[in-house]
Amino acid sequence: MSSPPREAWGDLAATAFVESNVLFRSLDGEARRDLLQVARLEEYQAGQLVAADAADERVYLVRDGSAAVLLDRGGVAVEVAHLERGAFFGEGRVLGSPVAGALVARTDLSLVTFPAPVLGAVAERYPKVRRLLEAVQAARERDAAHRLGG
Repeated sequence: MSSPPREAWGDLAATAFVESNVLFRSLDGEARRDLLQVARLEEYQAGQLVAADAADERVYLVRDGSAAVLLDRGGVAVEVAHLERGAFFGEGRVLGSPVAGALVARTDLSLVTFPAPVLGAVAERYPKVRRLLEAVQAARERDAAHRLGG
């Protein structure tokens, strides 16, 4: 990591970014505030590995820059998704399915991260959040299958 994670709470730009994201628009003010209080800001340099561990308990929201989701296919890393501002990685952790692949910074990358169990509780309370996460996961699975030729 380029710099240690820091709290998102109190960062006005991070707050505005999270509040404007389509995933969180349906939340009431209290739920957004609770979510922001546990959110962290993380920065990575181009080429750095962000996440590759299935035990990782975070969900990543791209604030600035771009990242790639890579799957290992016979020792070769295959890019199955390109993520830019506003995109998520780790939605499977919220939905109870394993997260495949690694997240790698393609450019300098700024992320807002959330603990998956907290976002999971939000998704239970707000069905629209769950439906949006499910739609993202389904689209990502379709795109990955297409890119992998299956």
